[in-house]
Amino acid sequence: MRSTRRGFFEVAAGAGALLQLKAAPAVNPFQDPAFAAGAKARLREFTGRGADPDAAAQIFSRLTSLDAEPWVAEWTKLAVPFERQGEELESLGKLEQANKAYQMAATYYGIAKFPVINHPAKQAAYRKAVENYLKAARSQDPPMERVAIPFEGKQIIGYLRKPKGVARPPIVIATGGVDVYKEERSTNDLLGVGLAAFSMDMPGAGECPVWNTPDAERLYTATIDYLLTRQDLDGQRMGFVGRSYAGYWGAKMAYVESKRLRASVEWGGPIHYTFQEPWLRALLNEKEYFWSLLDSMIYSNHVKDYDELVKTAPAMSLKAQGWLDKPCAPMLAVNGEKDPWISPQEIPLLLETGEPKTARLMADGAHMGRGSRDNGRTGRMVMEWLRARLTA
Repeated sequence: MRSTRRGFFEVAAGAGALLQLKAAPAVNPFQDPAFAAGAKARLREFTGRGADPDAAAQIFSRLTSLDAEPWVAEWTKLAVPFERQGEELESLGKLEQANKAYQMAATYYGIAKFPVINHPAKQAAYRKAVENYLKAARSQDPPMERVAIPFEGKQIIGYLRKPKGVARPPIVIATGGVDVYKEERSTNDLLGVGLAAFSMDMPGAGECPVWNTPDAERLYTATIDYLLTRQDLDGQRMGFVGRSYAGYWGAKMAYVESKRLRASVEWGGPIHYTFQEPWLRALLNEKEYFWSLLDSMIYSNHVKDYDELVKTAPAMSLKAQGWLDKPCAPMLAVNGEKDPWISPQEIPLLLETGEPKTARLMADGAHMGRGSRDNGRTGRMVMEWLRARLTA
């Protein structure tokens, strides 16, 4: 598989071209009624991150395609003034105000790279997102420590935060998903229940040094090895939470590290059915993701196109790998019955195989159990489940 190296990112050859083919000139997803629900959801997501609602809506009204370069350019125009404002405020010694400006710049650059960094313009935007995020992080309370773990000649980059007033807290590895990188994922939910958080990108995302392949669990095993050396953390009470596409790793690591993990969460991730050709074929016509979810999978799994994804994805199956009947750490599996992106049949498969597990399949929920009546209840349930198993 040929790839091109640009800085610390690697891009699957052909992924950008595939995106261009799918975003045909005759289709304007920002105006096409078939994409309306996806457009509305993405606009709501971006404003929820902090984007100005009017400015975001104007971008959605101006663009006519999802091509990478115009998308990045529009959001970069919003990021640059905040970045410059941060630099000016910092030069005046107003660090707290500067960091707020840097955070807004990081937010806009993060949207510019969305959903994945499969184009040079998106790679550049992500580099700026990381740069501004690290400046903004100086004001995080509790503080954030950037950790670099040597790994196969590269580095695993993670962000460690510890709850206040807790000596040697339990530690949770937080990872995923395919399009939400560690700079965009808050760990306040874990800190709020007395748990330390080590936030890291899943394989095939952000700064992760490996692609999303069947043997990528070595990434997390190396992370566990490192965290066990930290005297300021209680590595004997270690948990794992994999969100969205990384829910796969929440499940797999429960098997791989059944003795070292005390609890693991598979939160809306694939297990077996999502990797099979019938589900992947159905995703060809899926519009709620707004972009093509297949493009995100193609990039993350480091394959050149849809046909190669169909051929290689079945090897990711935990059923095919023989894990499902093996011992596992206590596992919580969560998703919504109406998930359009990950097969809801993954949870019943987990429940009918191997050791007993805890599960919640939200009848009114979409991806990760989210829904109109959720109001954060799914997230609170996950955090309380982890708290009960790691702080007892």
